[in-house]
Amino acid sequence: MMMKTGRLALCGVLASLGLGLVGCESDSYLDPSIVGRWERTPVSMPILETLDLANTLSDTPVQISPVRPDDLVPDAQEYVIGPGDFITVSIFELISVGVTDVQNRAIDETGNIRLPIVGKVKASGLSPSQLEEEIIEILENKGIMQDATVSVVVQQSRQNLYTIIGAPEEGSTRFGPYLIPQPDFRLLQAIAQAGGVSNRIKRILIFRQAPLTPASAGETNRESAPVEPAPADAGDLIEDLLDEGNAVADLNDAAAPEDRPAPPSGVESGLESGGSSPRWVYVDGKFVRVEGQAGTGNSAFGTPGSDALSSMVAQRIIEVPYDKLINGDMRYNVVIRAGDVIRIPNQEAGFVYIMGQSNRPGAYTVPGEQDLTLKQLIASSGGLGGLANPERVDLIRRTANNQEVTIRLDLAAIFHGNEPDIFLKPDDLINIGSSGVATPLAVIRNGFRFTYGFGFVLDRNFGNDVFGDNRN
Repeated sequence: MMMKTGRLALCGVLASLGLGLVGCESDSYLDPSIVGRWERTPVSMPILETLDLANTLSDTPVQISPVRPDDLVPDAQEYVIGPGDFITVSIFELISVGVTDVQNRAIDETGNIRLPIVGKVKASGLSPSQLEEEIIEILENKGIMQDATVSVVVQQSRQNLYTIIGAPEEGSTRFGPYLIPQPDFRLLQAIAQAGGVSNRIKRILIFRQAPLTPASAGETNRESAPVEPAPADAGDLIEDLLDEGNAVADLNDAAAPEDRPAPPSGVESGLESGGSSPRWVYVDGKFVRVEGQAGTGNSAFGTPGSDALSSMVAQRIIEVPYDKLINGDMRYNVVIRAGDVIRIPNQEAGFVYIMGQSNRPGAYTVPGEQDLTLKQLIASSGGLGGLANPERVDLIRRTANNQEVTIRLDLAAIFHGNEPDIFLKPDDLINIGSSGVATPLAVIRNGFRFTYGFGFVLDRNFGNDVFGDNRN
């Protein structure tokens, strides 16, 4: 009997060694809640800021574009007078011989000024040199003076302004309008003029609107383009996105002046090119890698809409990675142009929630924008529970108009590096599911407890055949 027991012990030792050798490279022992990569070859994956499906359900018709080479080129043009400007008009010998008549005028709300003898003059929309020619022409047409000497000087300008907006509690930034003092006035100078921003800010948005064309303003007759019917559901929208690829319209091409100088070759090659950058689109329960232009489809503001308001405005939203700029990457120090609105996003601090098969379900803090990923939340909550199925994880995210979208994620694929991780946003809810085989697997795992070393209990209850008659 003792020899039989020894053989069993030897078999148990060999089985343990075999399981140990096999388990060195296995992810888990009948436990699907153990997730990770643990491969010898490294892998690089992006972290998604937004989800294409969630954006598709949003109705906001504005999109974000990255920094482009022409955004770094100063646009030196003559100042255009507008309402609210204060100018000085000097006309030589208008009233007295040898005397220059000087008139200080403010441009009224209709864009006009009134001068003695000359009368009403339309000044808004003209440069100082164009206004001088306009006054000379009026004097000649009225027979007052030929070849007049006219000088127009802008004393106070109200058109070369940019605006900084944001949450009032964001550091010491002084929000409001500021003057652009020179053509080569850049983002870092604009931020410094407003008192700086918090170092926790990772991106800055610049709203840039182009002047309305007569057609877009409705001043000319034009046939309305036929409206394409919207897809039936989100699945059709995703299929259209995959078929179209790079077919998203570029709003900046229509708004950029034709006479703007081309950027130097060094500047153009220095910018990151988004044309060949892959995107990840959620299709049929998983993320699919799509080759397309970065910064267009993967937008926090959704896809372009077809409503009437979108045809009235030609604009861009430029996303500047401020964390790279503040660390010395001058490729993102864009030129600030008249009318730009610089938005300092808030930190988006809040809470995310995790429930289901988590070791510590509950609410967890999102410290700021792009500061908490799904994997980090799983780690903060103590990992997955013993009955968790990492392939059944729901992400519930709020969208526009008091709606929410639920997306199923494969946490095992994310940890293994086959799918990208996701930045979480405030009010996100993570629900970790289970499966029908989770409980049987847990029972089997618990049944292989190595009590006394080899999986069976040997004590005095076996009788005298093992321990003998003398139990003392």
